[in-house]
Amino acid sequence: MLVGCGNDPRPASEEPAAQSGPAETSATPLPPAPIRPLPARGEATVRYTDGVVSVDAFAAPRLPLLERLSEEAGFVLIAEASDWPPLTLRIDDMAIELALPLLVGDLEYAAEWRTEKGTHRLTTLTVGAAQRPPSDSATEEGLPEGEVSAALERALDAAGEAPPSDTEAAAQAARFADADPEQRIRAALAMEAEGDGLKTLCDMLANDPDPRVRAATTASLENSEDFAAVRALVDALHDPNPEVVVEVIDSLEFAADASIVPDLEKLLAHTDLRVRQRAADAIDFFGR
Repeated sequence: MLVGCGNDPRPASEEPAAQSGPAETSATPLPPAPIRPLPARGEATVRYTDGVVSVDAFAAPRLPLLERLSEEAGFVLIAEASDWPPLTLRIDDMAIELALPLLVGDLEYAAEWRTEKGTHRLTTLTVGAAQRPPSDSATEEGLPEGEVSAALERALDAAGEAPPSDTEAAAQAARFADADPEQRIRAALAMEAEGDGLKTLCDMLANDPDPRVRAATTASLENSEDFAAVRALVDALHDPNPEVVVEVIDSLEFAADASIVPDLEKLLAHTDLRVRQRAADAIDFFGR
């Protein structure tokens, strides 16, 4: 008789049992992950490795903490140490440029960076308005807020009214050595960002003591298709003048692509609100 026919004489109790996998057992709950306790009150631990910072601090004095970080990270700390509020904080493996605002808190600070082998290294951290690092030139210290951008707009308007001829542009190139920053601004706007002109513009962006001149170089560099121009602009994101940084970001939107977004993201922790906002706008422009 075929199994499965309707007249199968076997009682229902003899039907083969359904096959199943091994019997399930209730899983033993895992013990909760251990909670790392904070250090004793007034103490802190600081770790720095390859550009990232970890800190455990409980009502700890900020100055000794920053001094230890400066020793491990190899930067110079200049600090006004009066009336610093204690720090209670825990961060794990955070990039140093993002950790600085958390470590410094509401205190004013300025950070200077240097590009080495494609990475940016913190060289000097100044905390406290009274101890702000001296400018490269006295011309920067006396500028009212907004003057860098305003000077560039005036120069661009003037250049647009009467574009220089090739002969005039060559003559203006000699003005890069002029002591008058207005002459150097005109030279930067007249210079073509190619060949020796590109090298000169990159050098002026990195080293000219007047921020108005540095801002003017960005207007010429944004027209270059050479990688050296983009590299110079990215390096200038660490310029000490926030108005120059804003102009650099504007130029990078013309000259670069989305590969610079990580460099822009570092500016989201910048001390200047204008820089943070412009960096966020540029990141959105590049599609992130």
